[in-house]
Amino acid sequence: MQISTLHGSIPTPTFMPDATYGAVKAVSFPDVAKSGITEIVTTTLHLEQKLGSEYVKKQGGLHKFFGWDRPILTDSGGFQVFSLIHRNPNKFNKISDAGASFLDPATGKYSLLTPETSMIIQNNLGSDIQVVLDEPVVHDGALSQGREAVERTTAWAKRAKDKFLALHNLTSADFDNPKVQRPLLVAVIQGGNNFELRKQSADSLQEIGFDIYGFGGLPLHNSKSWKNNAPTGFHHELLHYVGSLVHGDKPKYGLGIGTPDDLEYCIKLGWHIFDTVLPTRNARHGHLYVSSGQGDAPYTNYDLLHIKTQRYADDQNPVDSTCGCECCTTVSRAYLRHLIRINESTGHRLASIHNLRFYARLIERFRS
Repeated sequence: MQISTLHGSIPTPTFMPDATYGAVKAVSFPDVAKSGITEIVTTTLHLEQKLGSEYVKKQGGLHKFFGWDRPILTDSGGFQVFSLIHRNPNKFNKISDAGASFLDPATGKYSLLTPETSMIIQNNLGSDIQVVLDEPVVHDGALSQGREAVERTTAWAKRAKDKFLALHNLTSADFDNPKVQRPLLVAVIQGGNNFELRKQSADSLQEIGFDIYGFGGLPLHNSKSWKNNAPTGFHHELLHYVGSLVHGDKPKYGLGIGTPDDLEYCIKLGWHIFDTVLPTRNARHGHLYVSSGQGDAPYTNYDLLHIKTQRYADDQNPVDSTCGCECCTTVSRAYLRHLIRINESTGHRLASIHNLRFYARLIERFRS
């Protein structure tokens, strides 16, 4: 499947690294492109708080501001707001039908994120793929809370789409016309680990109509989920079920998924788009993804190499002998270990380049 955007076509499956504050940590955008990554995701709320979307708009939008001429996906900002609210509940940090209100812990400024303001911000940013505001279902919450969150997600999605149409001066018929060039719109299927709520969410969102459908919330088993004796860990059955609810050939987006093994499982089920901070975050901690048999912690289809351990102190081999990235062709494991151990930015950059290239190669194999 190819997903057509205003800044090029995206072949699927695809993986997007997170440029959380407008940058993929420790690397430049040319580094990202050279690694084989063809699209990125950035965080709406953080850009609005740190820069202001009006400022970005004056700079010519995200693509010109970043110097990145490939597709960019922006999230709704909801995940960050809800995480803040659930970590710091008070009379200002709360969710209502209007939206999500919160105090910025850094500045103390009061803000209200609504389905409409999220669309306005993303429109100012000028992204290619935009996500409508949704309310994540709190794991271990009461069934009534989950039902309320799903119903609110549907209502917010309708309001967000209406605002999107108004911002782009489109009718519903225009939205459904493939000849009309516009950003793509993503709705997020919620419902936690409750299969019935997931179906309710998927059906109601598809009735409204969107370009892409996402899996909201991390797909994890937990002790108070759909089955009290459910195993912990990645919830394969739930991903399979939710994927089956999406009609036709609409692209499916697994938000926040994940590890190489999880990606492979989801791709085999027909999921198309993924994003995660794991490659660059793990790189900065010295956890490198390598081919099977080349690391010290084996997984199903890859190994992890913990570069900071003593066993690599005198290792003159490349991180991965099958990889041709800048890290693997210029430095030894021993030298990279030294750089990471002293918290040197050069080490973070090289390790991040390698992990991004590992993910890009992984996706390339799945496509072929």
